[in-house]
Amino acid sequence: MKPEKKPFIVEFKNRRRLPRKETSIWGRIDLKAASDVVEIEQMSNEVAPMINGQSPESEATLA
Repeated sequence: MKPEKKPFIVEFKNRRRLPRKETSIWGRIDLKAASDVVEIEQMSNEVAPMINGQSPESEATLA
C-alpha cells in the first residue's frame, strides 16, 4: 500500500522592497511644451522676413 501524500499549501509572500518607478530618460522635461516653443520660434522665423517685404524663398537664395 502506498503512503498518503501530505497536502501542501503554496504561500505568496509580499515583497518588501518598493516597486521600481519607471522614469523617462527625459526626466521631468515637458516635451509637449518644448515642442510648442520650437514651433513658435520656427513660425516667427518664417513670418519675420515676410514683414520686412521678403519671402522665405528669396532669403534662402541669399544665403
